Amino acid sequence: MKKWMKTAAAALTVAGVLSAGTAVMAAPVAAAPVKMFINGLYQDDVLNVNGRTMVQLKAFYDPDKISYSYESATKTIIIKNPVNKITVRLKDGLKTADINGKKIALDAPVTVKRGRTYVPVRFVAESLGGTVAYNNAAKQVIVRTPTGEEQFKTLMSGELDKARVAALDLPELNYGKEIQPYGEGFTTIYTFPIGEALRYKMEYRGLVTYVEVNENGIAEIKWQKDTIGKNGETGQEPKAFGESVYFMNNLMADRLSYGTVDSTGKSTELATVDRYNNPHFAYVLIMPIEGEVRTDAKLTE
Repeated sequence: MKKWMKTAAAALTVAGVLSAGTAVMAAPVAAAPVKMFINGLYQDDVLNVNGRTMVQLKAFYDPDKISYSYESATKTIIIKNPVNKITVRLKDGLKTADINGKKIALDAPVTVKRGRTYVPVRFVAESLGGTVAYNNAAKQVIVRTPTGEEQFKTLMSGELDKARVAALDLPELNYGKEIQPYGEGFTTIYTFPIGEALRYKMEYRGLVTYVEVNENGIAEIKWQKDTIGKNGETGQEPKAFGESVYFMNNLMADRLSYGTVDSTGKSTELATVDRYNNPHFAYVLIMPIEGEVRTDAKLTE
């Protein structure tokens, strides 16, 4: 599937635990766990320190904007954002951080456990140019690195082809049963409704997966179906897209074909890109479609 072109993101810090009350005269109900996402990736390695939810520092992964180093003589973690001209110095157990020589209080102390460093996310994200937001209804903490914030804006309101690339590059979150493909093959087909980037179908080895990207930039698998095997179906099948566009990635032939699909399901190929003779298209999955206008752009702050 498309995972062959993705780089794995890692894990960082998060601050703030949301709480849920109990109804009057009712038995106590356990609060739903808070889920944290960094650049759309769910973080499952978290700590709770002094009422603060914290994850691995390396999760705030942004190699284009942020670098990490360790000063062994002083046992200090050094984080730099050259673009913003910011240098952060952290030490295990301290509840303060040094930002460009100025001491700043932390919500919880820097914690090293099992050889991994955990830090309050709001401090690191905001001090290094990222963002942190809370979705109370969904019990989610949404964190983005500087580059992640740029990609989010492209995803939500950017040019259609670039938004589709950003959508496909998101890790998919599956809340239900995950179905494995039964068939064989080396071709993946991505289909988007005309003018849209925030929902698509992906077909690989007979498994059809329907994905929606929500307002927080999280890609959620809503439906899967094994069309040729015995692995069944899960989720709610979406309504037919109607007019749409497709992008067919053939790894074995090293070729990308793309075209349109009309309301009856008839496809028309527009072009094929031979990557062998055009190596600059090596990792390209999406091509702009002439005359297509985006219709699902959303405003971002």
